[in-house]
Amino acid sequence: MSSKYIGPIKWLGGIALGAFVFAILFPIIAGAVLSEEARKAVLINAIPFFAAFVGILLLFILLIVIVAKRYNNKIPTRCYQGVEYTIIAGILGGVIFLFQPLSFVPYRYGFLLLLASTLSFIVWSHVLPRSARTETNLPALGSKQHLAGGIAALVIIVVMTVGIMSINAPKPPYGLRERTFNSYDDARKAEVASAAISNFNSVEIPFLILFSLFPAAAVYFIVREVTAERERESVPQRVAIASGQG
Repeated sequence: MSSKYIGPIKWLGGIALGAFVFAILFPIIAGAVLSEEARKAVLINAIPFFAAFVGILLLFILLIVIVAKRYNNKIPTRCYQGVEYTIIAGILGGVIFLFQPLSFVPYRYGFLLLLASTLSFIVWSHVLPRSARTETNLPALGSKQHLAGGIAALVIIVVMTVGIMSINAPKPPYGLRERTFNSYDDARKAEVASAAISNFNSVEIPFLILFSLFPAAAVYFIVREVTAERERESVPQRVAIASGQG
């Protein structure tokens, strides 16, 4: 591990680990030291939560520091801006999904999209793209890079959609109370199941595909650039081999 990562991991990671340990041990210590009445105080009950929150916050800051140290001045502007615009679109999409009045399905996923996009924007905004001076000899992206990015994006769409479908597929009692559903006869149960499955196939699955487009777009920009980096590294090798044969 590079020495530039050791300091942040040691300090931020160490303090975060200490905060988590404190959050776990505090209730045990409080039970042995404080009276039952004191343990019921709101402030005392909030201490473990606050410690865990501080630990999570420090780990997020550590992630920002590591990503910035690893990728500063290394990501081409065309990739950086593509990912940045995708994240911004995710933030706007999350807000729209949360406040649209048409369906409950987008609302269920809107907060998750907004949260993930906002956290991603915080991390990505701390990364500096390559300067224009270092991109003068950057080769253009070819069909191979676009194809690789498109395939990777398609894989993300399929994996996310199928994964979320398997988790959220309609199951008894199909959104009803268990007692209410069990009170129905078989014909009524079949009707409720058919309506739930039809709504899932016609509304939720198309939305899941739309939902997965946001991470898929970011993956597209990243993968096409990764393949372009490999192509760029192979050029000097081919020149050296050609000069050696000559």
